[in-house]
Amino acid sequence: MKKILIPTDFSEISKNAVKYGFHLAEKIEAEIHLVHVLEIYKFAAGTSEAELISTILPAENISEMEETAQKSFENFMALIMQQVPSSVPFKTKVVTGHLVNEMVVQSSMPDVDLLILAVSSSQDLITRFTHNTLSAILSEAQCPVMVVPSTYGYKPIQKVVFATDFQKEELDMLDRFLQIFGKYVPELNILHVSPKPIDFNTELKMAGMRQLVAEKIQYSKLDFTLTHHKNVVQKILEQTSNADLLLMLKEHEGFFKSLFEASKTEKITHFLKIPMLSYRIENFSK
Repeated sequence: MKKILIPTDFSEISKNAVKYGFHLAEKIEAEIHLVHVLEIYKFAAGTSEAELISTILPAENISEMEETAQKSFENFMALIMQQVPSSVPFKTKVVTGHLVNEMVVQSSMPDVDLLILAVSSSQDLITRFTHNTLSAILSEAQCPVMVVPSTYGYKPIQKVVFATDFQKEELDMLDRFLQIFGKYVPELNILHVSPKPIDFNTELKMAGMRQLVAEKIQYSKLDFTLTHHKNVVQKILEQTSNADLLLMLKEHEGFFKSLFEASKTEKITHFLKIPMLSYRIENFSK
């Protein structure tokens, strides 16, 4: 059975991602594994998030915190189960550590097929899933990662925009995507946004992409879009206005940094409005 990993901090945005995950799991016949990370570390000013300095509590206090977290988990799930398919199997777990590090470790387990993360639509919401945290997990997670905006309610995945940069690994990614999500039988729009005016070489690459997809991917509900825009991120997101999912191969840091390193005045809701699913290029280049 497929396994979907979802970290939760019991916040409202986390609740939304968990509900989305349950509905998704029902469709693709997966099991949900929910993880709450109890962070018991402190950091020195100026150090990276991954540099653990020292514990701040004695063992007995940590044990009490774990018990409290378990009770919070039970209360959280009691509310969740009133709003999601009851037939979906799930497990819950409380672990101690650092959120980013623990998600990287959990995502590297051989039976994990997908990691779902929540993203707030407002910087004002209280959550541990900050944009920096999301960017760090996206960069290091060993399995595909789906990011779900807090204002996005579950809908069947009927239209997918696949943003291509003409990488050979994208064919393997597309095949793997359809193995899991093909049950939705979605329309797939393969989109390339060129930051420079479209020339013959770019048209040739798109023609080659069409041919390779036709040869290697046995799927009929496909169309292709080639367009030009100086701001690639903006154009990709514009093209998703009527879609249910944005699909990408995570190779270039630029897209993800542009998406998640928003200023205080630029809310994330200005960017990501639908779920985004990304695969690491390293998973296909071995």
